[in-house]
Amino acid sequence: MGWTDEQKSAIEKSGSNILVAAAAGSGKTAVLVERIIQKIINQGIDIDKLLVVTFTNAAAVEMRERILDALYKKIDENPDDENLKRQIILLPRANICTIHAFCLEVIKNNFFEIDLSSNFRIAAEEEIELLKQEVLDDLFENYYEEEDKDFIQLIDTYAGYKGDENLKDIVLKIYNFIQSSPYPRKWLHEKVELFNENNNHETDFGKTIWGEIILNEFSDRIQDGINNLKIIYNKLIRFDELEKAINIIKNDIECLEDLKQKTKISWDATFESAYSFELVRWSDDKKISSDLKEEAKKVRSAIKEKINKTVNDIMLYNSEEAFKDIFLMYDILVKLEKVINEFESEFLKRKKEKNIIDFGDIEHYALKILVQEKDGEFVPTEVAKRYQNKFVEIAIDEYQDSNRVQEEILTKVSKGNNIYMVGDVKQSIYKFRQACPDLFLEKYDKYSLERK
Repeated sequence: MGWTDEQKSAIEKSGSNILVAAAAGSGKTAVLVERIIQKIINQGIDIDKLLVVTFTNAAAVEMRERILDALYKKIDENPDDENLKRQIILLPRANICTIHAFCLEVIKNNFFEIDLSSNFRIAAEEEIELLKQEVLDDLFENYYEEEDKDFIQLIDTYAGYKGDENLKDIVLKIYNFIQSSPYPRKWLHEKVELFNENNNHETDFGKTIWGEIILNEFSDRIQDGINNLKIIYNKLIRFDELEKAINIIKNDIECLEDLKQKTKISWDATFESAYSFELVRWSDDKKISSDLKEEAKKVRSAIKEKINKTVNDIMLYNSEEAFKDIFLMYDILVKLEKVINEFESEFLKRKKEKNIIDFGDIEHYALKILVQEKDGEFVPTEVAKRYQNKFVEIAIDEYQDSNRVQEEILTKVSKGNNIYMVGDVKQSIYKFRQACPDLFLEKYDKYSLERK
């Protein structure tokens, strides 16, 4: 097929990590297959020296079939090419698979690196959920028997009249959530430490990460109100008889702009202004009847209600009170972190006793084999370095569906400049831009990819 200039660029570009974003019908997979074929023909790279990661097993099968078809077509054009014929033989053992299949290969070939039995099995989801509950029940029972003071405080904080089920639910939810991080315990500890007042030398709560988020949210809501008032104001100024309503709306806009300005100054300035915020009384001039006037009244009433609700929901304390509340929360979260870590340790122990792993373990065990902590940093192990030497390029299809654990795995088996990622532009723009690609391609029409 004929390639556009942009598709050629996506096929031929090398020497850097590449991200290709395109919508359905733009030829993403065809470009990826052609890139693989070009590497075989022009660079003499064997197919088993490439790692091609797909999102599903079906996609992996389809990718193999496409590559096989492309190889046969090239052989038809060059019947005496022994290199192409060798690729047909190598294709069955090529790493064209899902990320989980690749991780399982890493584990099965290196299980001894992590003290895992060679004949482990992947447990069904129902079995895993039952085991989680069993471990959690036993853990809580031990805390009760030991009359653990930290645990009792957590019960007093989170448990309701129904017993300790609420706390159990919190532990499980946090545990499940942090598994999406490459290093769950490290991530959890860092988040808990954000609440450590001893690490925070600010006196303005607005300068903390929580204060900034709240003030930005408040500022956005105020701006929404200003925008809506300006819309109705532009409608009102066309009618001289609505002068009183016009002046009131104008005053409302000025009040909101002043309140928004306070969010840029400090938390306490915003706090004080928010609680003293009040719009002037609406004019009930019976002499002038207008649907537009009633519309303006409803608009400002809705804005006033929204601002007041925001103040009551999130502007609860001044800086001093907010810091005290954060400090109390830190003490609770440290205790909660301890329970979650102990649950994780016991859960892992029980799974090893049963010689089982769960679906999430597949990625985390592979990562454990590929990464080691050294001087506070996570660096590739010797196993990872062997994969780095093996793979000339790592191609990731449907990149937008990958998670942070998978990205860490693939990054650690790459040389640092040989990852080729392809995904749906509609779902991937933000993620792609965060990744700071060397080459970024965005689809603009049905068949071509346009450089951005």
